[in-house]
Amino acid sequence: MLFRSINACTLTINNNANVIIPSGFNVTLNGALTVSSGSFTLNNNANLIQSSNVANSGNIIVKRETAALMRLDYAMWSSPVTNASQYLKTFSPSTLDARFYTYNPSTNVYASVVASSTNFAVGTGYLIRLPNDHPTTPTIWTGTFTGTPNNGNVNLVVANGTYNAIGNPYPSTINADTFITTNNITEALYFW
Repeated sequence: MLFRSINACTLTINNNANVIIPSGFNVTLNGALTVSSGSFTLNNNANLIQSSNVANSGNIIVKRETAALMRLDYAMWSSPVTNASQYLKTFSPSTLDARFYTYNPSTNVYASVVASSTNFAVGTGYLIRLPNDHPTTPTIWTGTFTGTPNNGNVNLVVANGTYNAIGNPYPSTINADTFITTNNITEALYFW
């Protein structure tokens, strides 16, 4: 089943329905998203927007695309879902083990992480090299996240006086101006 933009109080996926939200369309909910059976997929540049702080249940699939990149290039990723078993290596299995990083503000450098046992932490940005079998010509790579969609407030501790690598924890875009105003940010923000 292929849907376009949806506005609803809540949304429940059941009866093994396969709901796919195409690029450029939004699902706006006042309440929770529940996936009981079937699937709910947000393609690249599709959004799940929730106006209340409610808990979602069930897994969704969120697809996000890089710009056209070549083998040995890096992309910064942050997961829009929570999944206790989506390790960084599961997300990008063909990336070499030593090419997964997170930023350490106390040393001001990226530190490698053990991708096979490091799960995406909510709101944390991870620098991941493209898969080792990615083409050497500029090509888009699609990252796929599977888990329960994040919703509500996310509080992160950031170090003052240095850089921090944070990522969008939601399955929707964030308005940078609203983010800056809401969080009383006076420092510069740099977007990967």
